[in-house]
This record gives sequence, structure tokens and C-alpha cells, in this order.
Amino acid sequence: MKILVTGGVKSGKSRHAEMRILKMAQAQKPVYLATTELLDPEMGKRISEHRQRRGKKFKTIEEPLFLTEALTGTDAPVLIECMTMWLNNALHHKLPESKIFAEIESLLSLERELVFVLNEVGLGVIPVNPLARKFADLSGRISQQLAEACDEVNWCVAGISVKIK
Repeated sequence: MKILVTGGVKSGKSRHAEMRILKMAQAQKPVYLATTELLDPEMGKRISEHRQRRGKKFKTIEEPLFLTEALTGTDAPVLIECMTMWLNNALHHKLPESKIFAEIESLLSLERELVFVLNEVGLGVIPVNPLARKFADLSGRISQQLAEACDEVNWCVAGISVKIK
């Protein structure tokens, strides 16, 4: 089963995704594939909070770009936290669009249970600068690609998750 959990910043997506993958894993220890790069102190605080919350319930793999490759050698269910930060990394490191979508296809082709976390960024105004517009557009396309391929899609708002697919 593949699940997409989406919603705004601090909507409860991560907590919901963590609960789902733990249920899916049952006796196995699931993988927590953390994509966020530590670039500033505020992001460090967020990373620390996530590490504390997940504790020892997960096997953590930290990889900002090459997600499929990072999962080689493990067959446990995987929580990918998060695709939005991964896209940010991909743009920062100037990965071409073709490689971005090839990586997603590669992840979706894995024969294992996956839970994807993705911030919904398309509810606001169209960004002023070209990079921000590119980010929002690519994020929207990734959201659609994942939602189409996943068996289930959940929308989180105010700590409440609603199944939309």
C-alpha cells in the first residue's frame, strides 16, 4: 500500500503519517527516510523535534536527494518525510526536472509499503519570484503524481486527518 499525507505546515501530517506507517509495519521496525538538510538553526530545531518524537520506533535514514538509492538493502515499510523538503533540496542542488520526476517514479515502483508526506503549497497566491513559482508548480505536479499513484490520500488540517482517496 502507498499512502500520501498532505496538508499545510504544522497541520499534523507528520504525526498522522508516523502513526500510519507504525500500524502498517506491525512487528517490523519501519524506516523513517528524513530528507531535510540542516541549513540553519531554526531548521535544526525542527529536525530535533522530529527526532525526539519518533524516538527509537523507527530506523532513520537521512538522505536529502537520492531517496530510492538510500532504501537499497531494506525491505521494511518506509515513511518519507518529506517530499516538499526533498523538492527544495533538488532545486537547491539544481537537479533537472527530468531527474526529479524519475526519482518519484522510481520510488513509486518499489514493491513495499510507503507513506509520503507532502506540504500543500498551492492554496495561496501565485509567488512573486520565478524560483518560488517553479517550486509551487513542481510541488503541485508532484502532489498530483503521488495522489494518482497512491492507494490512499489523506488531507490534514488543524491536527485532523481526512481521507480524500
